[in-house]
Amino acid sequence: MSDDIGRRLEEAGRRPVPGPDPAFADALEARLLAVARTAAPPPEPPRQPRRVGLRRLLGGVALAAVAAVLALAVLAGRPVAAPELVEPVNVEVALVDGTVLEDPDGLQLPEGAVVSVGTGGSARVGDTELLPGDVATIEQGRLRVEHNQPVGVVAGSARPATPRPTPPRTPNPTRTTAPVSRTPAPPTGSPVPTASAANHPTPAPTRRPSPTPGPTRPPATPAPPTAAPPAPTPTPAPAIVAPRLRAVAVGISRVAVTWTRTRTAKTYVLVVTVSRGGRAARPAYPGSRVLGRFARPPAKPFRFRVGPAVTQVGLVVVALGRNGEELGRSRVVRVVIGG
Repeated sequence: MSDDIGRRLEEAGRRPVPGPDPAFADALEARLLAVARTAAPPPEPPRQPRRVGLRRLLGGVALAAVAAVLALAVLAGRPVAAPELVEPVNVEVALVDGTVLEDPDGLQLPEGAVVSVGTGGSARVGDTELLPGDVATIEQGRLRVEHNQPVGVVAGSARPATPRPTPPRTPNPTRTTAPVSRTPAPPTGSPVPTASAANHPTPAPTRRPSPTPGPTRPPATPAPPTAAPPAPTPTPAPAIVAPRLRAVAVGISRVAVTWTRTRTAKTYVLVVTVSRGGRAARPAYPGSRVLGRFARPPAKPFRFRVGPAVTQVGLVVVALGRNGEELGRSRVVRVVIGG
């Protein structure tokens, strides 16, 4: 189509269209009504169930894909609990910053932590049992274990093999034998009365007097009805107690730490500050260095090593709730290193 014809068609389309002749319109309407009265209704167009089913299927697939994407986004945003170290014995945990913890029971192992089990030691991480010579590394939240590695002994934590105590044996009761009379027994048969028996007849048994019945008690008088006891006053819920922290120096390069449990706490954060001369700064959370996160207080004091030339360490433990809210914190404890 040439440009001239196209231009003319566009101009014709912009012009107003004249209305139909009224006489023609009336005649056409009468004819259509007459045809509608006599003609059969037009057949309905065939349905296309396959196309409708395909559209519904595609819509369902799209909704399922959107739901899966949303679920993955929610799961990706939700924090995942780190693996927990349980019942460590002769175990060292090396963190990525170089800090070494000894037997940190309840520690939530961070990314890159290396767990080494020494001679006679053991530990458990989830469903994995660690034995002497095992070295476990946390990689992308998973535990990778290497077996039969060189083992060592953590100072002050190795437990000698103690034989299982044998329960004391209860001595059998000794049977007491009646003394054997050396007097010969009388011969079997009819008893022959001896001279003493003949001269001294056997006295008749003395009858005990019948007990005299005591006085009959009168029927008990029913107690008067008492008023109903007052309704007990509901006891208010106990206040949340902040953890009590205890830390002492062990030798010239270690600090032993433990603390008490806080009601409803789900995580404990141990915060430390160090000083190489003078007083250690007050630990702040958040802000100061987090030595470790624990799922529960350690069953026994665990130890961590300090760097060279450190003269004092400041510590505080913070108890957190289910959603990470702070429930309470201990007092600041400062430990002097090297005496």
